[in-house]
Amino acid sequence: MASSPGNPVRPGGGRFFTTGLVAVAALAVLLAGCGPDGAGARPEDDVKKVTVEYTRIEPETLRDVATFSGQLDAEHSVVLKAETDGVIESVGFEEGRSVERGAVLFTLRSEEQQARLREALANRALAEGVYERTRKLVTRDATSLARKDTAVAELEVARARVDLARLAVDRTEIRAPFDGVLGFRWVDPGDRVTDETPLVQIDAIGRLQVSFGITEQGVAFAKWGAPIQIRVLPYPGESFAGEVFFVSPTLDPAARRLILKAWVPNADERLRPGLFADVDLEVARRENALLVPESAVVLDRHGTFVWRVDDDDTAHRVPIEVGLRKGGRVEVTMGLRPGDTVVMAGTHKVSEGKKLQAAAPASTGQARREGTVAAPPGEGT
Repeated sequence: MASSPGNPVRPGGGRFFTTGLVAVAALAVLLAGCGPDGAGARPEDDVKKVTVEYTRIEPETLRDVATFSGQLDAEHSVVLKAETDGVIESVGFEEGRSVERGAVLFTLRSEEQQARLREALANRALAEGVYERTRKLVTRDATSLARKDTAVAELEVARARVDLARLAVDRTEIRAPFDGVLGFRWVDPGDRVTDETPLVQIDAIGRLQVSFGITEQGVAFAKWGAPIQIRVLPYPGESFAGEVFFVSPTLDPAARRLILKAWVPNADERLRPGLFADVDLEVARRENALLVPESAVVLDRHGTFVWRVDDDDTAHRVPIEVGLRKGGRVEVTMGLRPGDTVVMAGTHKVSEGKKLQAAAPASTGQARREGTVAAPPGEGT
């Protein structure tokens, strides 16, 4: 074919133009597969790690504590009454105050008793004089032996009457039988009282006793000297230590409960008799128990498990068996060993073989396998 002057025909016809386009396209594809520095694409195994929280499992003592209802009572408590009839002469205390043993609380009029004591003392002195004279006569007159025996008997009677008279005087003073705190006073000076008239109540509250009943299942743990903790409504968040001092030998046949009593020190007198108390009694103790936070335990259709973190930060599913649950933590009885590290938060982001990295909780600092992120303590640990 003839060529025109404005469009010359090159050797090979249109093949040179087509080959040039293919080369340009290939170069563009090559450049698209390279980075700015000509490097290749990022390797597929360079995957971002999942951020979770770890905790290291260390053995510790686990206490299983059961709670029972009880009531506080004074160590000693008594309503004072006079031992004899009389009229109140004076009151020697203020209501609500502490008193020591032997302090005089009430005094009765005692003129009659004092007179009888003086009479008894005079008769004793007379009997002593007769006895001395008779004793001297015995050395000179054998017939005075009978008179001496009579004098001895009369002297003993006189002495006994003095003792009785003094006792009657002593009974006109009503004293505190033990150290304690006085309650409401029911009589005033001038009141006539008998041996049945209540005068005032006194309670020893330097230490209190708490009584409570436990069910049949807890009988094996009812032991003398067992430690307890009590909690009362006036002091929320506080507990007071005590110790069992009495275990009933038999169960209440109606309630099927065993009655226990425990001493609770109360030197500061913050506790009061009559308060209801929650009594925590240790019913089991396990040494070297392994505990994990409840958040670390996962349950699915295959069973219960945790995510254990290996030394290379890889997660592995580990089936476990659980025991007691106390204060937000779970006892692991099978599946873990001391020193294992498990995921305690973020378990929903973990899968088998996943690479992990530790988060840094604001309250505890960064959680690393080298340093434990401790679970919150429970009331039974």
